[in-house]
Amino acid sequence: MVLLLLIPMPLAGCLSAEDAIEEGRYIDDESELIDTEGPDFCGDFDGDGKPDCPLSGYVPETNPWWCNSTGIGGHHVDVAYEGMTKGELGPELCEPLTYELKDAIEWAMQWPTLGDAEDAGYTMSVGYTKGMGTHHVMLNGFSMEDPGFDAQDPRFPGTRVDDLFEHDKPEFLMYGGEERDSELVGFAWFVYAPADSPPEGFTGDNDWWHRHDSLCFRTSEFLVMGENLDEETCDDRGGVNVNLGEYWMVHAWIVRPWLAYDDVFTNHHPCLHEEGPEQDPDAECWGESTEHVGHDI
Repeated sequence: MVLLLLIPMPLAGCLSAEDAIEEGRYIDDESELIDTEGPDFCGDFDGDGKPDCPLSGYVPETNPWWCNSTGIGGHHVDVAYEGMTKGELGPELCEPLTYELKDAIEWAMQWPTLGDAEDAGYTMSVGYTKGMGTHHVMLNGFSMEDPGFDAQDPRFPGTRVDDLFEHDKPEFLMYGGEERDSELVGFAWFVYAPADSPPEGFTGDNDWWHRHDSLCFRTSEFLVMGENLDEETCDDRGGVNVNLGEYWMVHAWIVRPWLAYDDVFTNHHPCLHEEGPEQDPDAECWGESTEHVGHDI
């Protein structure tokens, strides 16, 4: 299975801008944009010898799917976005966003399977969940059982869970199962910021961040056992409620085939079923809107 949107080999070419425009803003079959025989193979438009098509289908001055979001980003829509709408980004915003997403793909694909991630030190913080997959995080020795950890005002020293947004290094890697060969399906950023002010994030205004105000963690494993639970229920699950009201999250669905054409930053993917990821490339879920996909952590 081809996972990368950026493929640094002779299958990542682009047609001309005119061809892309004729195909429309939304690309149903990106193979139509591949032209390995063309003189502009992989879009070296500036002549520096490096490909300028970091996401397949991208041609400068056009509006590809990842630069044209619709909807409300799934549920968990924060009040910070009240009255706002997502929409089309112009070329001056689309091009930098494209390269930001490219950087994230290149970095995350160091760990294409769950086994690769866990061998490198990643910890499963959220088990496989409908619409999301897993959430794996690099803790670098941090433990919630450290004496200085405060569940009501949490900080995560030694990890990259902090107030710094790094577009090229998502805090969470998401996999389509809990087996070692489960494949990367997406990733998410998790940034500390005031509860009434989401991080600036990516270029453009389509990355709507959300918050999970309270998560119940089994602290010895950094494993989420539920969301917004009362103290008794969390305790029964062997967990501790952690206040995350000032931590913001956003996903990006840019790992093939787990693309979300209607909104690259939506919260969930409809082909990640409760029983596992969809295997049929012709299944209806690939064409469903991602606005209404629900999940329970």
